[in-house]
Amino acid sequence: MKDLKSSLLLYAVTDRYWLNGRKLKDDVEKAILGGATMIQLREKNLSTEDFIKEALEIKEVCKKYDIPFIINDSLEVFLAVDADGIHVGQNDLSADIVRKKIGPNKILGVSAETVSEALLAEKMGADYLGVGTIFSTSTKLDAINVTKEELARISYSVNIPVVAIGGITLDNIKELKNTMISGISVVSAIFKEEDIVNATSNLLKEVNKLFFNPDDYKLFIVDYDGTLLNSLSMWEDIASRYVKSKGIEPELDLDKIVKLQTNDETALYLSKKYFNNINPNDLILDIDSFIEKEYLKIKINKGALELLNNIKDKGKVVLFTATSKSLIEKSLKINGIENKFEKLYTSTNFNYTKTDGTGFIKLLENEKIKLEDAIVIEDSTHAICGAKNKGLKVLTIATYKNILDIDKLLINSDYMIKMEV
Repeated sequence: MKDLKSSLLLYAVTDRYWLNGRKLKDDVEKAILGGATMIQLREKNLSTEDFIKEALEIKEVCKKYDIPFIINDSLEVFLAVDADGIHVGQNDLSADIVRKKIGPNKILGVSAETVSEALLAEKMGADYLGVGTIFSTSTKLDAINVTKEELARISYSVNIPVVAIGGITLDNIKELKNTMISGISVVSAIFKEEDIVNATSNLLKEVNKLFFNPDDYKLFIVDYDGTLLNSLSMWEDIASRYVKSKGIEPELDLDKIVKLQTNDETALYLSKKYFNNINPNDLILDIDSFIEKEYLKIKINKGALELLNNIKDKGKVVLFTATSKSLIEKSLKINGIENKFEKLYTSTNFNYTKTDGTGFIKLLENEKIKLEDAIVIEDSTHAICGAKNKGLKVLTIATYKNILDIDKLLINSDYMIKMEV
C-alpha cells in the first residue's frame, strides 16, 4: 500500500444516490481505474447488515488495486470487515476513543473546520484530516463553509496530511492552490458522472496542478534564511542585542527599523546612529562575528534538504540572500550543501534588493534566463510580493511568521509548502 499522504491525493467518497441501477462496487472500480487513490464507503441509510455486506464487496475491489479502504463513521462496520481505516466527524464518536478501539496500525481520519479542532484531532490520534465544507454542497446542507485562509492555516498548524472536502468540482479545484493540502475528497464530482473513469481522470489531472513540479523550470532562485534555514527567530532582535553587547541601550523600535535591511545596510545605520567612530565595513565584520557562533549552530530543515535534492538536477539552482556572503558560505559548508548551488548572489553584492522585485529581474538578466523559465523559492512576504509583481513564479515556504499574511500569500504565490523540520 502507498504512503498515506500520496493516498490522499484523490479521495473518493461513495454516494449510492447516483447509482441509477448500477452496482456500487462497479462504480468504485471505475473510480479507481480513473485514478482515485483512496476510497471511503459512506452509507447513512443502510442497515448495519447491508452496510457490512456492501463493505465486504468494496473492500475486495480496493484490495485488488492496493487502494486504502475507509469506512465512514460506523465502528461496528469497520470492525466487522477489518477495513484499512475509519473516518469520523466532530459529532461522531470521539477520535481518542476510536483510536483505542482500532489500534495503532489502522488509518484514522477526522473531520475539522477550525485550527483548534484540527490540533485536538491530531492530539487524539488522527492520521489525516478532512477539512470542509470548502464550497457549497448538496451532500451536507447544514455544513459550515471553511475559507481558503482557514484551510491553509489548518494545513500549516498540524503535522498530519489534510484533504479538502465539500463541493469540489473540476472547475473550482484551482481555487485550492496554496492551501498546503495533500489532496481533495470528492463525492458527486465522481459518482454522479456517467463516465466515472474519465471524470476521475480529469479530476486527478487538475489536482496534480496544485503541486509544484520542478520539471517545469530551468532556474531556481532560492532564499536561505527562513526558507532553508530555521533562523527566523534569531534575526528578530539581533540588532538590539548587538547594540546592548556594546553597553549601549538601543532605541525601542530598532529591530523594526532594520527589519528589511541587508546586513550591510544595518551596519551603515548602526554606524551612523550608535558607532559613528567605526567604519561601516569594520562594523559588518564585527556584527558577523557577533552572530556567527549562534548562526552556525542552526541546521537546515529536513524538508529543505529534500527540496534541494528534488530540484538539483532539474535546472540551475542559485542562492539569493540578504545575509552576508561570508556567513552564508560558512553555513552552507557546515550544513554540507555548498555543492547544491551553482552561484551565490547577495542583495548587497548584487546591488539590488528583493522587495520591489528588481533584484530578481537583474538576476535573470545575469543568468540569461527567460522570466517564464524561472521560479523563486522564498519565505519573506515582501520578497514574494516583489517577485510576483515582476511576473515571476513563486514557491512560498510557509513559516510561523508569514502564515500571518496568508491573504497576501494566497494571491502572490503559485505554490505553497511547509517543510519538515
